[in-house]
Amino acid sequence: MAEKKIADATAAEMVVRRALETQYGDKLKNLSFRKCWYTSAGTKEFWDVEGTLTRKKGILSKERKNFRYQIDPDTGNIVGYDEIIPK
Repeated sequence: MAEKKIADATAAEMVVRRALETQYGDKLKNLSFRKCWYTSAGTKEFWDVEGTLTRKKGILSKERKNFRYQIDPDTGNIVGYDEIIPK
């Protein structure tokens, strides 16, 4: 069996951190991870990473987003994204 590219939760969080830093650049002010777990759906396995980011939106305003990413452990690619909207 081939060795997985993403072997633990810390590596999965780093993939998400790099993606968000690339997307938001200097506007990303705070990034925190709530939980990270390994799961499977049928024959597909992936890492789920949940967290919150704060980004600068204007001169004085900030925007806060809750998110969940799904990372393929074999390739290290992001296979899913979901924005969590509080009820």
